[in-house]
Amino acid sequence: MITMVGNHVCKDCVAALEVIEREHLPIEFHDMEKALDYVKEFLKLREGHPEIFDACRKENQIGIPLFVLEDGTVTLDCETAFEAARRVKRPVVIMVGSHLCKACREKLGVIREKELKVEFHDIVENMQDMRLFLKIREGNPELYEEIRKEGRVGIPVFILPDGTITRDSALALETAEKLK
Repeated sequence: MITMVGNHVCKDCVAALEVIEREHLPIEFHDMEKALDYVKEFLKLREGHPEIFDACRKENQIGIPLFVLEDGTVTLDCETAFEAARRVKRPVVIMVGSHLCKACREKLGVIREKELKVEFHDIVENMQDMRLFLKIREGNPELYEEIRKEGRVGIPVFILPDGTITRDSALALETAEKLK
């Protein structure tokens, strides 16, 4: 299990917790505000890994959020921890779209009806989801050539468990069906 040590006062911890919750990442949160044992855990890690905390000390920072990965690696880098958590997370199809999009609502209806394991990222509700969509759109010009010409947005778009990005709803739903 990957753990994160931090608290709800730290803005970086709050931002990390939002990603963990939104993506359902398997990261256990050790809230230093809630238990003295978590403060002790943090202090032991900080003392045991001075090379990681030297920069924090120089800048009078605490050094949270702090992550301990499954292999024992200690890191202050959120993205490293998120990527590690994504690798161990149960495979799932990700749908990027918007509740304002008719095609997206139709696909979400099918997903609910069939009780498929699809993680929905709403580009209107969350700026990080919008960034994800823009990265997909910019990084996959072949998927968006015609859509750009037509002046459309190009949602829904799906990320399959193997990392494949597709606009093929049938393929995405078929893949999600196999993950049941």
